[in-house]
Amino acid sequence: MFKSTRNIFSKTLIAGVLLASFSCDEESGSDNKPDDSSDRLFTIAFADGSGSPSATYVQSHSDLSAETNITFKGFGFEVPSTRTARLFTSSDGNTMYSLDYGGGSIYKFENNGGQDYLQVDKTNIEFAMGTAYPRWTRLNDDNAMLHSIATEQVFDETSGDYVYTKAIARLLLVDLEDLGMSTNVEFEIPRSVADEATGDFVFRIDAPVVSGDKIYYGMGKRGVDPANPDETADAAYNTVETLVLDFPSLENPTILSTDMAGGATNGYRTTVAYSDEKDDVYQIITVPDNTKDTYILKITNGTYDESFDFNLSEKLGVNTISNGWFYVGDGIGYVPYANSDLGGTSDAVWSVARVDLYNGSAVKLNTPENLWLQQYQNSVAVDDKFYMALAPLAEEGFIYEFDISSESADALTPAAAIVSAADSYYIGIY
Repeated sequence: MFKSTRNIFSKTLIAGVLLASFSCDEESGSDNKPDDSSDRLFTIAFADGSGSPSATYVQSHSDLSAETNITFKGFGFEVPSTRTARLFTSSDGNTMYSLDYGGGSIYKFENNGGQDYLQVDKTNIEFAMGTAYPRWTRLNDDNAMLHSIATEQVFDETSGDYVYTKAIARLLLVDLEDLGMSTNVEFEIPRSVADEATGDFVFRIDAPVVSGDKIYYGMGKRGVDPANPDETADAAYNTVETLVLDFPSLENPTILSTDMAGGATNGYRTTVAYSDEKDDVYQIITVPDNTKDTYILKITNGTYDESFDFNLSEKLGVNTISNGWFYVGDGIGYVPYANSDLGGTSDAVWSVARVDLYNGSAVKLNTPENLWLQQYQNSVAVDDKFYMALAPLAEEGFIYEFDISSESADALTPAAAIVSAADSYYIGIY
């Protein structure tokens, strides 16, 4: 019998659950289709400093053509942030939201163009989440999810021996209209058969996506030495696993698993999973090292479709590591990836691939060399064009316009010029 526990991360318990209604019909995957508005405001985000306390600046433009030059030298709105801000915008670009990671607050800004961002709302979420370091993900224009994990070591009550580490998830549904907090749940993540065998535990969840009446959460894991449980180790990642809950109630947590690949499903700062127009979920796998291949997996009706075999490393002919990707509709997506034959995700060995999931193809695009995209957060598709801000380290670059309909490796055009600097980088277009 084991009841004794030791806290690794502090957490705050909240009594009660606040319920809110939510229309599941809004989650059809249609948000992934390119916008067709010619007047859309694009927010360009820039991080100054690659360390944890890097400042985040934004500015917006309605024109990303070659006639536009973008610089953050003496221009740009500094987003309130303890560490690099976690940003997203409304579909039309007129509203920006930010999580102050480490500060425990979420913000809502009205985008008036240029560096004019007007704060219209702010909510402290530290007490509700039990931490100032949650993560969050936009679900659609109405709602976002806040999420965090606290872990506890469990010891045998008699012998005092380490037994396992349990992961306690906290989830909070946010109403983006007024940054209100609605459904708030806390639960222990079920231990999978694979984790019981290896002793691995979930230390992070992120990148949720809604399909039908389910929400799918990616998970990152760590290993532990039972003889020295305070020292963590690399997870085995013999399988791929996803946390699944009913939505919007956030009840009935279960684990979805497949052994056709191995790796994490939580990503880093780039979106990992999308629901397409057919309500299938596609998620990219982050591999721990270059001993495993990068896969894009498919979930249909709550089950991994093991007949869908999309091995990105095999299709590109190099070992790859990716933190996420961008789905633009009709099975087409763009994947930033590091060539792990040349280095790791912290090195400037990144490229971008265009993938066609419905036809099973992938092509490396002729993007600039010396790219570092580990902390790249977001890109957008508008009028059948896809946009990314790409600048080699400490060099000038461009906002590139990709032709979504073309399979050519050269189907990208440099548009607006962007100015970079040493130890600074563009983290996305929103």
